[in-house]
Amino acid sequence: MSTTDLAPWPQLTGDEPCRAPGADPEDWTGNTSEQRRNGQKACLSNCPEAVREQCLAWALDHPTWAGSTIWAGTTLMDRRRLRRERRDAAAA
Repeated sequence: MSTTDLAPWPQLTGDEPCRAPGADPEDWTGNTSEQRRNGQKACLSNCPEAVREQCLAWALDHPTWAGSTIWAGTTLMDRRRLRRERRDAAAA
């Protein structure tokens, strides 16, 4: 796979909950399960679907940069599972 096959950085609209005034960055980057649940809930209920799709694609294609932060409502473990499923489907 060449770098041109990787998802680009999401096209943010300004309506994302992670970018909202007063948003707590710890909800996406924090270490507690409560913080992570808050970030996941905000992503899944308030972020435009098109942005979530782009966010998830970017996080799946850039695992090192995405790290353990919440992306499109997914955790690091969620994305590992999705990448594994994608690999398995491609191999079948």
